Amino acid sequence: MSTGSRRKQWAITVSFIGPIFILYVCFFIVPLGGSLLYSFTNWDGLQSAFDWVGLQNYIDMFWHSDDFRDSFLFTLKFSLLNIVLVNAFGILLALLVDSKLKSKYALRTVFFSPNVISLIVVGFLWKFVFSSVLYEIGEKLGWSFLTYSFLGDPDHILYPIAGVSLWSSVGLAMVIYLAGLQGIPGELKEAMQVDGAGSWTRFWKMTLPLLMPAIVSNVFLITTNSFKVFDLILALTGGGPANSSQSMAINIYREAFTANSYGSGTARSIVFCLFIVIVMLIQFRVMRNKEVKG
Repeated sequence: MSTGSRRKQWAITVSFIGPIFILYVCFFIVPLGGSLLYSFTNWDGLQSAFDWVGLQNYIDMFWHSDDFRDSFLFTLKFSLLNIVLVNAFGILLALLVDSKLKSKYALRTVFFSPNVISLIVVGFLWKFVFSSVLYEIGEKLGWSFLTYSFLGDPDHILYPIAGVSLWSSVGLAMVIYLAGLQGIPGELKEAMQVDGAGSWTRFWKMTLPLLMPAIVSNVFLITTNSFKVFDLILALTGGGPANSSQSMAINIYREAFTANSYGSGTARSIVFCLFIVIVMLIQFRVMRNKEVKG
């Protein structure tokens, strides 16, 4: 290749990659570097003056901040529960709408429709259901269990939040699993039926292993969304009662913008980001070994 051709090829490459790279640096690398820098200061996010405090924000976070530890544990429990529920129900719904039901196309629309609603709207909608609709139904019918304060019990607040999250996100998981089911060759299904394998055996021995690529995709997607949960909880409970449902994202937001402790807030965000990266790397290593490769 001549020098002129190489220059032309280089110019074309730069013209395509250059603008994206500049945007990436300006809107990701620079803010990330700024956050890392501010995490070693006591900046309040408002005034221009601040002092360097070194690792004090990180020390306070782990040793003197109960709200950080509580929000971290809540986020971890919510994420684990959400991953299990959404994947389990996503597979069940995908199997249902992939069957020979006449209403399967209508069911696909019904199950997927909550996924297109904003999570902030979902939160306010279900807050009204829990606090008013169910209570009124329970009063009218005399069903005392419906008058229970679902969003007012700090010990069990995790479960209604996980239920609402399941309702709003299972549709997307269903679609991904449905695509995986429809990609399974019909010859394999017929061969196992001829061999006398029952429905349960076919599911465990054929369907589930061949769904592993879809499972990997859903686990990664649900994990990241679960750890980053913010708007759903903000609208549903506001982090209450008594901060019992405060997620890490809400804790970071309040520390930085409500308590005007931007340095501490960015330190928490850095630690949280590193934790998510570690979890995703572990997931990738474990799930990659289980994925069925063509």
